[in-house]
Amino acid sequence: MEVPLQICRKNKTAIDTTDVFTTSQRFVTREEVIRWVKETGINNKVTVIIARSDTETGKRGRSNKVIFACDKGGKYKDKSETQSATKRCGCPFKIRSTPAKDGSGWKVDVKCGVHNHGLPDRLEGHSFVGRLTTDEKQHVADLTKRHVPPRHILISLQERDSENVTRITQIYKHKSVIEAEIRGPRSEIQHLLKVIEEANYVYWSRKQDDCDVVRDILWAHPDSVKLLNLFPTVLIMDATYKTNKYRQPLFEIVDRELYLGLG
Repeated sequence: MEVPLQICRKNKTAIDTTDVFTTSQRFVTREEVIRWVKETGINNKVTVIIARSDTETGKRGRSNKVIFACDKGGKYKDKSETQSATKRCGCPFKIRSTPAKDGSGWKVDVKCGVHNHGLPDRLEGHSFVGRLTTDEKQHVADLTKRHVPPRHILISLQERDSENVTRITQIYKHKSVIEAEIRGPRSEIQHLLKVIEEANYVYWSRKQDDCDVVRDILWAHPDSVKLLNLFPTVLIMDATYKTNKYRQPLFEIVDRELYLGLG
């Protein structure tokens, strides 16, 4: 395929990947063609994304098709006043996939196989390649419910698949998604109070006088209260804490008998 002149003039690097994506193969389903295009891209150090996907509904202008593009295609539109870094550079790479008219399956048409940028030596660590699959997301969710630390979750994923290139950041991101789904529309402090009440904890909170902002909160397990009443002689104040994301301290009070395991 001939490289467009405007690409060569604006960019010193122009890489043509038309040949690797050109195929006469027919795919039975939309999912199969998407999987093939993305896997072919990964094998050739190209990160392919779905730029547009449409389904035929009988209405005018709606037809079965999938448009693929490079992750560096298009231009970044920043609505804020701050300047943000972007990897988009208007890459013209484009693939169109539609069902063949003879009913043999989905076909792949390379509209433009040229990239106006260099390709990486390796994709390991790339956010796209390190994305969690549906099965991996469920595995992360199951271990999160069991309070398994993220670093151990990552080890578990790598033990299940030796070629897994997921990084710890993906684990933290998906944990945040899981926590947001559990919390729902409630704020973090509202969700904390809800969990405390459901677990029948003894709790007390104090708000600022001029607003509904919680200033102090104290909670204790019912068994801890019983132990405190039984052994009130010595209390250990554990102030070796780290501040949380709100830069607020968490001060822990431990009953001596409970600390020594005599309760």
